[in-house]
Amino acid sequence: MIGRLHVSTSALRRNAETLRALVAPAKCAFVVKSNAYGHGLVETALAIEPLAAALCVYAVEEAVALREGGVTAPILILGPVPPDALADAMLARAQIALWDVHGYLRDVLTTASVHHRPIDAHVKLNTGVNRFGLDPRDAVDAIEEYLKHPELNIAGVFSHLASVEELDSPYTELQIQRFLKALTGMQPLFAQRNLQPTTHIAASAAAMLFPQTRMDLVRVGIALYGLWPSPQIRDALDGQDVALEPALSFVSSLATVREVARGEPIGYGCTYHAANAMRVGVVPLGYADGIPRALSNAGAFAVDGALCPIVGRVCMNVTLIDLSEARGAHTGSPVTLIGHDGQAVVSADDWAGWAGTINYEIVARLPAEMPRSHDADDLPPNNI
Repeated sequence: MIGRLHVSTSALRRNAETLRALVAPAKCAFVVKSNAYGHGLVETALAIEPLAAALCVYAVEEAVALREGGVTAPILILGPVPPDALADAMLARAQIALWDVHGYLRDVLTTASVHHRPIDAHVKLNTGVNRFGLDPRDAVDAIEEYLKHPELNIAGVFSHLASVEELDSPYTELQIQRFLKALTGMQPLFAQRNLQPTTHIAASAAAMLFPQTRMDLVRVGIALYGLWPSPQIRDALDGQDVALEPALSFVSSLATVREVARGEPIGYGCTYHAANAMRVGVVPLGYADGIPRALSNAGAFAVDGALCPIVGRVCMNVTLIDLSEARGAHTGSPVTLIGHDGQAVVSADDWAGWAGTINYEIVARLPAEMPRSHDADDLPPNNI
């Protein structure tokens, strides 16, 4: 075995149930973009679909893959859909994000006309992240334009927060106020047509920490996978009975074990020299397999219940570890890159800390082609 990822669908469901209970009466849309944050797109979606008001993806290809995999829940595509892929979105019965009143709007209307049914859209407002979205000051005029066209069904209005993880950031409150002001301006237009679009602005961090952001729907991403949006969020909720279970583990086995003499260099660039004679384990995975090169001489994996430091540079396909604390390790011994081995634990948060990044990046960059196994659905989820 070179390497394998295991995802606990039971942990995913327990996380989903915990988060649904926390944010009720708001509903949960679970975010499964980017291969479900590295956990496996279709398998993850099927595991938590009965608990989801909707599933969120970034790209139309992900929506198509979910439908082909048997998912029937509502799907919202959060990212841009190219004009030539709008038909694919409609055929997948997916809702799109819309923030245009010009040429792209015409493409949307044309596609809907060709297929003889309206296309569902969630209007995105840019309240301060400054990526996608209408300027809130233009939102009322945009909604007025959208409502002229029966080919378009406004199913929702949403935005995204920039700095919730900072906890006390005044920018979060500013964004919320911009969003609410825009909604207030739109409301008479919706009321005239007896419309009640779903409103949503909260992702995991805001949904967990700030009840006022939950509105009709929350978009839960990283927390679904048992990972905290930030250490600050975890600490702020300490004692509030919000238990998250990391769902993913990453395992391999030692390809070989080498005896290295005192003073000998290890790995590319000779960045590590053996202080004493030592046994070095060769793990047949490297940065091409999702292990950050920044873990060189910094991270650790678990073998035989012991943490074994990474020595030398992480290579493209190989990582070397110090087996001094795993005296019984031998060729073929299991290696836990992420997960539990006896008392030893290595987490995605550990990797993020060693690499100077965030846990989102660690799991999302695990290669899609890496074999994944998903455990049996032994705990039937409750229906919505």
